[in-house]
Amino acid sequence: MIDGIITPAIRDIDYLAPCAPYPMTPSGITVHEGAIYRYNIPTDEQPNLMIVDYIPDFNGNFIKPGYYQLALSDDREFLYLIESKNLVAVIPVFKLAENEEELKKYRKKQSLSKKDRKELKQEERKAKRQEKFRKVIEAKYAETGATLPPKDYIHMEASIEYIKEGGYYLIMYEKGVIRAWGAIKAVR
Repeated sequence: MIDGIITPAIRDIDYLAPCAPYPMTPSGITVHEGAIYRYNIPTDEQPNLMIVDYIPDFNGNFIKPGYYQLALSDDREFLYLIESKNLVAVIPVFKLAENEEELKKYRKKQSLSKKDRKELKQEERKAKRQEKFRKVIEAKYAETGATLPPKDYIHMEASIEYIKEGGYYLIMYEKGVIRAWGAIKAVR
């Protein structure tokens, strides 16, 4: 320090941060402002979609070939195309279907008579016993370090198909009892 003047090498780093040559986030978007947080995908378990061709849009941008996750929004109005936790495209859903048989089973379970409720309680007790056995098996797997088999398997599928007559890509999403279809208009 010479005559009360602070040399630039001794200045506080916070003072220099706004004029630093390399900012912390080059794009200006912090981690929690990314699309994966903004659109809030319900789970990481989503069907995978393999895109083989480049899919251009009217602005000159394109979706590259590769593997993507396809997720359905909570309000079931959009399909999200995700690559490495980054949102690549938002595709509107034009058709949504649910498996009627599965929905009937669920609704039937909601409106049962006393006798049926008693039978259902017995089934629930049986399921609790099976869960206890499952915990014992999990403990044995943990001792040996082996991986557990999955508890419940949910059927998931995603596919893409080019429709030549309309000039668009048809995207089909299926997870559990829900099916959704979306389309991307192709620029040729």
